[in-house]
Amino acid sequence: MAETITDVRPFTRVKDVDVEMTVVKPPAIIGLGNLLILHEVDAGSSSTAPKPALADTGTGKDTPAKSDTGKTTGTTDGKATDDGSKTINVPKITPVAPVTGVPDKLEPNDVLNGVLSRKTDPYTGAQYVEYATADAVGAYYDKTDPIYIKSDNYFMQEAASDRIAVLNYPKGKLADALKAFWYYNWAFMIFDKSQFTDTTPSDDAIIASNICEANKDHFLVLQATQPAAYVTFYAQNYTIGLIHDLSEPMDAALIGATATLTVGLVTWKFRKLKGITADQITVQEKSAIDRVHAIAYIEVSGQGETSEGWVLSGDYIDSLHGDLWVKTNMGDKIQKYLQNTDKVPYDQRGINALAAICSQVLQQAYEQGIVLEQEVYDSNTGETQSTGKGDYSVTATPRSAQSQKDLSARHYGGLSFRYHRSGAIHTVLVHGTVQSDTFTNSKA
Repeated sequence: MAETITDVRPFTRVKDVDVEMTVVKPPAIIGLGNLLILHEVDAGSSSTAPKPALADTGTGKDTPAKSDTGKTTGTTDGKATDDGSKTINVPKITPVAPVTGVPDKLEPNDVLNGVLSRKTDPYTGAQYVEYATADAVGAYYDKTDPIYIKSDNYFMQEAASDRIAVLNYPKGKLADALKAFWYYNWAFMIFDKSQFTDTTPSDDAIIASNICEANKDHFLVLQATQPAAYVTFYAQNYTIGLIHDLSEPMDAALIGATATLTVGLVTWKFRKLKGITADQITVQEKSAIDRVHAIAYIEVSGQGETSEGWVLSGDYIDSLHGDLWVKTNMGDKIQKYLQNTDKVPYDQRGINALAAICSQVLQQAYEQGIVLEQEVYDSNTGETQSTGKGDYSVTATPRSAQSQKDLSARHYGGLSFRYHRSGAIHTVLVHGTVQSDTFTNSKA
């Protein structure tokens, strides 16, 4: 048998000049616009296993792995002591099989089909899977499956990301499943199926909405046919309500068309959605939708557009998305600075360095349109003038202002900032005067 060659180097020739080519590919979009599709699976069921069976039992047949009830089977068999006198119970995790019956390990066929990653929560069996394209999803789900339909429409949009994720969760385990995968690569979530019976929302819809509200760093997008469906979600800042026929996935289309665009440079009103039929609605219908702060896809001046760009509380998606951008980027940049610096001294030098990072993030936020441009009133001209600067500030208290406890723990809590959101213009009123030379009896 010939020996397998694993280390192959390029051939050489007699020459004086080498030209090395590097192909630069666009990086994967890692940010605040990726979509997660929620799919409920009956615990113990393998009905949602991908079309190619990938779990090999060693019998020559490809058989999905059996799932249990989805319940956590943790114990406290393990013990440890911190000082030799106090006993600490260490939970022991008994892994739970994925509810899909499909193992996490990617087989060559998975990679070829476009599966980017697959991860199972050992507590619940919930499984998180990332796909690169609609065709990748279609390799595992029938084209009549809502998961494929929504994925296909998502990737149809011009601003779609380079991936989409599906979270298969056991019935009754949505909260635990979301907790396990909350900080994975997604920011907006939708359900594969309608979460409303007439106008009554499902328990899972309420749970998902409340989780978003508590964490304030992800959005839930719901779709219903009647404005009354959203009464339960009044004042929710991180839930977006859509009004559209359920036969078309407006929820997936809206995220694909908008969420990955540069935060701050786009409003969620006026969006054009591919594959979604624009509704012709009356003033009364529009008023009913607006009252609950829902969004429809309507025809205006012969074009389709999203009727508004707000969440169910009445705040605006672009504003909240901008806040999330600032929070995420500021945290990440400070974290990387701490990681990549040998030592950040606990003195004014170190404090100034941290404050500078905050200022840099806010400056970028201003340049992207998240932060309002600062203006000043000129009393001499009676006009308001732009300063060309962002309306933000950063405050960093000195070492002397920190508590002894924080100094001892090497914790600095003296950073703070403020900024003014930029907002956007959604409606316009124009006043005009018409000069007429015609005499009439009208009193107008």
